[in-house]
Parts: sequence; structure tokens; C-alpha cells
Amino acid sequence: MLYFGIFGAIIGAILWYKQDMKQPYIINWTILFCMFLLLFGAFLILANIDFIMNLFKNKQWITINALGYIEIITIFMMIYLGTALYIIASYYHLKIKNWTFLKALVLALPIVLCEYQFSLRGNYLANTILKFNAVQIVLITMIFYFINAWLLNIFVLKQSVIWWRELIAFIFIGIAFLITTSYG
Repeated sequence: MLYFGIFGAIIGAILWYKQDMKQPYIINWTILFCMFLLLFGAFLILANIDFIMNLFKNKQWITINALGYIEIITIFMMIYLGTALYIIASYYHLKIKNWTFLKALVLALPIVLCEYQFSLRGNYLANTILKFNAVQIVLITMIFYFINAWLLNIFVLKQSVIWWRELIAFIFIGIAFLITTSYG
């Protein structure tokens, strides 16, 4: 089933790319079918997650016993760099005129692979060492996304920003993080 999931996801991605090359649509029946193949492929892959995890079961992982500021800063920097690379991979192509899906993919894919390295390790370490739960990790990641999106928007895309509205949203996410990390 794992191989059917991988095959379905690959076929869905290729068909969607072929549809975009013929005539780009936001949505049509072919694209809906591609989305179904991608989601069904992801479901089959996740349904076999135990098999995938057993491949790594006997590996030795390095753990940090004594936490210092360097370790905490390193974990936050991994998450921050992951979000910075994600923002670049996902939104930098908006600056490119006459971009195609293939051009955006070629630009984004190497960046996304680097982003995964930082994000996955940062999230894992935040969970195991800092004892953050998934909601706390998502909220700190959202704070970093906001910061990186602002930087990209101002310095690269040069688009206008309504500061008061975005600052209020940023404050609410910060408050949500503080609420989830408070004890009591």
C-alpha cells in the first residue's frame, strides 16, 4: 500500500503539472482528480507510517542532557531558519514576472529540501528537549512566519503593509503562545 501511495502522489503531481502546461486553471475536474490522487497517496503513505518508522527504530539518536542557552537558541534558530526558507520557497516566485509552474518548482525544490532539514529537526528538538507540544510549536512557527513574511514583503516584494492590522494579528499569536506555555 505504501508503494501505491507514493505512485498515486507522483501521478497526481505529474498530471497537475501537465494540466498547468496545457492551460492553467485554478480549478477544473482534472485538477480535482489530481488533488484526490495527492491526498489519497498521502493517506496511504501515512497509513503505513509504522512500517516507515520501523526502518529507523534501531538508530542511535544524540540527546542533550544539560540544557543551556546555546541549545535553546539553536532550537529556535533551526525553526526560524526553516520558516525563512519556507517563505522564500513559497513566495519568492511572486517577484518573478511570467513565471511558470516548472520555473517556480525548480527554484523552490532545493530550498524546500533545506527547509525540511531545519524545520523537522527544530520541531523534534522543541518537542523532546523543550517539551513543547504541537500547538506550542505551531504558534512559535507562526510568529517566525509573520516576521519572515514581513521582511520578504517589505524588502523583496515591496508591497504595502497595513501595519496596525498586521501588528494586532502578531500580538494575538504571541498571546496565544504565552497562554499555551503558562502553567496553572
